[in-house]
Amino acid sequence: MATSVHLLVDLENVQPSPKEVEAWLGDAGQAWVFYGPHQLKRKAVFELDSPRSTLIPISRAGSNSLDFHLVFYLGYLAAKHPQCRFVVLAKDTGYDPPIAHARTLAFSVKRMNSLPVGAPTSSTPSKRPPSVPVTNGKAVGAPKKVAANAKSPKGQEAPAAPKAMPAGQKKSGEKLPIEIYRDLLKDLKASNRPGSLSALKRHIQTKFGPAPAPQKVQRLVERLLTSDVIHLADNKLCYGPPKV
Repeated sequence: MATSVHLLVDLENVQPSPKEVEAWLGDAGQAWVFYGPHQLKRKAVFELDSPRSTLIPISRAGSNSLDFHLVFYLGYLAAKHPQCRFVVLAKDTGYDPPIAHARTLAFSVKRMNSLPVGAPTSSTPSKRPPSVPVTNGKAVGAPKKVAANAKSPKGQEAPAAPKAMPAGQKKSGEKLPIEIYRDLLKDLKASNRPGSLSALKRHIQTKFGPAPAPQKVQRLVERLLTSDVIHLADNKLCYGPPKV
């Protein structure tokens, strides 16, 4: 199964056990464990008990050295896998500004102080069939099995059930939010960029196709505002950060 979530662990700041990390990763997770010279024993335990953890040593000890290493990897991984989720495991609030910036670029990133107990990132759905009412010892309304070559009432072959799309895979021709955002940034550098907020929203809507997507459009507008790509002056659309 393809990786859908990346966990970046500041081992200087938080010390989860390898088993806790493996349990939280679920079926499609990958961990990146950053350690300094004082975490060598914990690093050795991860080598033995956490096969999905990649261990990252800091190149040189120093103030905030591990933090910078982790943020570097966060940016690298996010750019390489924009469709994935990213979680930084640390109590250090110094990670919050770069995480907030990553969100303005449409990446899914958050920080957690600790790993929730018994709450892995993905769960396997129960294979137990739904309960069916029983009357006189017979199931009522139970679904009937249909043969692969079953015929419809008019003698036509029954339509095949749609195939389930693997987790993390996008539909053909469908763009991911980060791709739409990057396209939008290019569009807004052109001379014919939208001149009003309503025109901008209509332009963003075209990125999502004919089906109305007001919530997605509004989220992109908010990202543009928080990253100072645009600002509003007297309810009028202006480009660039507001003048102080």
